[in-house]
Amino acid sequence: MMTKLREIRLQVVTFLSKFEAYLVPAGKFITAMIVFCIINAKFGYMKSITKFPLVVILALFCSFMPMSMIIIIGALLTLAHAYAISIEFAIVLAVVYIIMFLLFFRFSPKDSFAVILTPICFMLKIPYVIPMSFGLVGSASSAVSVACGTIVFYVLSYMSKAAKAFEENGETDLLTRLRALLEGIIKYKEMLVCAAAFALIVIVVYLVRRMSINYAWTIAMITGALTGILTILVGDILYKTDISIVGLIFGTILACGVVKIIQFLVFDVDYSKAEKVQFEDDDYYYYVKAVPKITAGNIRDNADSSDAPKRAKPKKSPKAFAKKGMSDEERREKAIAAAKARRKAEAAETEKAEAPEEEVKVAKTATPVKRTPNRQKMIDVDKEFSKERAAYEARQAEIARRREAARAAKERLRVNLSDDEPTRVVPEASAEEDSELAMSQRMAYQRRKLEERLNRNDE
Repeated sequence: MMTKLREIRLQVVTFLSKFEAYLVPAGKFITAMIVFCIINAKFGYMKSITKFPLVVILALFCSFMPMSMIIIIGALLTLAHAYAISIEFAIVLAVVYIIMFLLFFRFSPKDSFAVILTPICFMLKIPYVIPMSFGLVGSASSAVSVACGTIVFYVLSYMSKAAKAFEENGETDLLTRLRALLEGIIKYKEMLVCAAAFALIVIVVYLVRRMSINYAWTIAMITGALTGILTILVGDILYKTDISIVGLIFGTILACGVVKIIQFLVFDVDYSKAEKVQFEDDDYYYYVKAVPKITAGNIRDNADSSDAPKRAKPKKSPKAFAKKGMSDEERREKAIAAAKARRKAEAAETEKAEAPEEEVKVAKTATPVKRTPNRQKMIDVDKEFSKERAAYEARQAEIARRREAARAAKERLRVNLSDDEPTRVVPEASAEEDSELAMSQRMAYQRRKLEERLNRNDE
């Protein structure tokens, strides 16, 4: 069963990567349509912006823009609906949005999807999926995005309730209604408890799943679920909120199931084959834990135990048992020996490539070798590298010779200047200076002969 699911996952990932250029705008368009339709259905106080063609145009615009544009247009739509109720509602909501955007764009601008999904999941009665999901696939800063989305949902819900209350009471004073709104939002204990609990769940899940332990993601899920339940229970006891305990427990269980599916799609590994490696260099000691992924290459080898009786068990050779029982030192020595053998084979191939043409012809007649284009290209690259290395070594030798000659000349000059006799010549002349003196004498002799010949011609 798991093997089939992994094969389906591989096909889905391949399809998504192949048509990513078309699927990403389509996904943004669908998300924007859902968000704008929910806003118009729940806060449809301004009838002029609830028309379906306008929603389609705004969604098409968002499909080619960054994800944060959906948040901005959604905020403008809610502000327009709040203004249709009264100006104090728009002022309060604008202040909340300004504070939220300052926090959001400062700490987690890449987690705009969390701000969008959190109110949607609240309306679908599955809010606990969001903090656990973004704790696994996000970062610690995702707590800000999740908290902002939670505050937006509760503020909009409170404002819709307050609008009905103000209409029933007949309250018309602007300052009175504005003060009542601000006090109601600040003292909205359920919003504060849920925002704090969701932010804490994100941080706890993120920290636990980053640990180097087996089954870290599963442990992070359980820890996050318990953290959320305890935090909301404590907040309910202290502030007497109206959060349903039964809904909290069942919602958390449902969230664990959804997050387990996300783990299968994002982080599917085989902890039974985990290895710990320790090595060092001149500066550091390294402690590495390697856990293999269950990918397309080993999808059949990692099938679950339910499929095992249906397949014939492969016979393990003695080498497999010996390899499994090797220590880290034996593995390291075996890797070093394999690297030496590989280098020796490469050196032999290089020598064959640099051999004279006659030897190559003889070798071809004796045992013809089929060389692929990639292999021939590697041989050509090795030849070019050998030539460049020889030229570089020749240049280095010439530079060293010149430096040595300059040093010797400087030393002889110092000896001459330190002597009392100004015309003294050092008897230990170098061979290079002798050759240069002989060359200058030959050139002077040839110049003198040439001048004599020219003079005879003139006479």
